[in-house]
Amino acid sequence: MRGKLLYGIGIWVMLPFLQMKVAESKPLNYLIILGDDISSSSLGCYGSVNLNTSPNIDKLAEEGIRFTNMFVSEAVCAPTRAELYTGLQPHRNGCKSNHMNTKTGTLSIVQHLEKLGYRVGLTGKRHFSPTSVYPFEKVAGFEENCNSRAPIAESWEGVEEFITRDPNQPFCLIICSIHAHAPWDAGNTSLWNQDEIQLPPHMVDTDTTRHYFREHLAEVRLFDEQVGKARAMMQKLALNKNTALIVLDENGTGMPGGKWSNYDWGVRSACIMKWPKPYSRAFQTNALAQYCDIVPTLIEAAGGDLPDGLDGKSLLPLISGKTTKHRDHAFFVYNNGKEGTDFASRAVTDGRFKLMWNLTPDNLFAIRVINGFDFGYVDKMEDRHVRKIYESWLEKAKTDTNAKNMVLRFRKQPEFQLYDLKTDPWEMNNLAENPEYAVRLTELKQALKRWMHQQGDMEFTGKSSN
Repeated sequence: MRGKLLYGIGIWVMLPFLQMKVAESKPLNYLIILGDDISSSSLGCYGSVNLNTSPNIDKLAEEGIRFTNMFVSEAVCAPTRAELYTGLQPHRNGCKSNHMNTKTGTLSIVQHLEKLGYRVGLTGKRHFSPTSVYPFEKVAGFEENCNSRAPIAESWEGVEEFITRDPNQPFCLIICSIHAHAPWDAGNTSLWNQDEIQLPPHMVDTDTTRHYFREHLAEVRLFDEQVGKARAMMQKLALNKNTALIVLDENGTGMPGGKWSNYDWGVRSACIMKWPKPYSRAFQTNALAQYCDIVPTLIEAAGGDLPDGLDGKSLLPLISGKTTKHRDHAFFVYNNGKEGTDFASRAVTDGRFKLMWNLTPDNLFAIRVINGFDFGYVDKMEDRHVRKIYESWLEKAKTDTNAKNMVLRFRKQPEFQLYDLKTDPWEMNNLAENPEYAVRLTELKQALKRWMHQQGDMEFTGKSSN
């Protein structure tokens, strides 16, 4: 009798521990929250000089892992999302300029995780094709049209139904916000005084620029509020113990020198992760990483075998503390669409220096929604915000030397640009012609050429220096 009593007491004492171990052994869930056209420099935890943009994201950064050198391979919506979802970079997944299809037969996060027993859903902005590559379960609740002038307020009912549908099946849900994609006409701008806003140094200071930059900050704050609501939902549903939360800002701000470029304001991304045990560490990492690394990370953390042929490499050794280094280089590509003459740029960084190589140095830079009128494009949107910004730059450039130089920086890029990101994070001082950096330029160029060859990216090589 005494033995039975002691046995019963032992089980009673051990029960909470056993329940905890069962909870920890459950497969990981994944919740990814993706912004739209938000440069990381607009977030407080990434050094925003304009306050009040991201209190929820800043808090998450204190509790989780903040990547300071996470990059997209191409700073445009469709290529960014194709890379994130396939683990392949633009030329290998086929989406190498905006609105292009991913190659038929390519596997995405959906197939990779469904194979491991996950249900995989997406709510909000899509901007990818074909469906055969991206057969996400469509989850209702978030605005899909990033160009909407009156976006609907998000509903969380569909999200909650998806993630609670079957507690025995792990889920991966991607929440795709349309904030802060243009047009910038949502959110509360009263948090910032337009005259006191600090603009990035490559931007021309005009009233129009300030007006829309403040509107942009308001939409960044809307995205931050969505992150806060997602965290509150996770807390309410007790998902924190077995759900990894990843917050990304997509590619850079949709203004000159950000999105549609290989400048850091376009390709450098915010990435914050908060993992449950056994990966629940809080730290900052300067390791080089790219969006293609996320899919293999999720596969490995879910217990799957990493498929051959991905460009991405699992971040799990970094997340678990087994290493502090991930990549030697990060690589970038930009190809314009059908507007104007060809413009093609490739770039590489080793974390300290960045080389940009204009493969079409004789051609002017052309973006339909910004300076399409230079090439005969008649914009159907009469008050397109980013074009109005650029037009205000052109007007000021008539009488202001600095404005003229910033317009020239946008429209006419030299064949080579080399920047020391440590001393010149805004890439304003081109070192490419400085003989002191000739060896560094050559090393980076050779690394870039090797990557282009590996990617099958050879279409413009005959038009540039060898």
